[in-house]
Amino acid sequence: MSEQGVQPEIEIMPRRLMPKKKADDLILLIKDTEHVIDVLIHSHSYKGGDEIIGRFFIRIADKSKADEVLGKLKPVFEQSMPFGYDVRIGRFTKTKPTIKDYLTGKTPG
Repeated sequence: MSEQGVQPEIEIMPRRLMPKKKADDLILLIKDTEHVIDVLIHSHSYKGGDEIIGRFFIRIADKSKADEVLGKLKPVFEQSMPFGYDVRIGRFTKTKPTIKDYLTGKTPG
């Protein structure tokens, strides 16, 4: 785990939106990769109840393992996202509740 106790994340952003079913298959492959703790998605819903995925956030155990994880997943990404994708390493999800979370009741307090 990193120094502050917050796991780094790898953001994968496909250059084209991905159908939910295809993304679910990709998520299973990502979760089976060593050093991956969790996978979060940013999705969009549209009429008919279908979902499309815009981004994947891969939470990893340590920032020093990011290149290793990306090396293992690169062939999977290239096969499932033939139109390309962008990668960033950092922290993209919030680590503490915000004031809005308290006001809307999403967090006890």
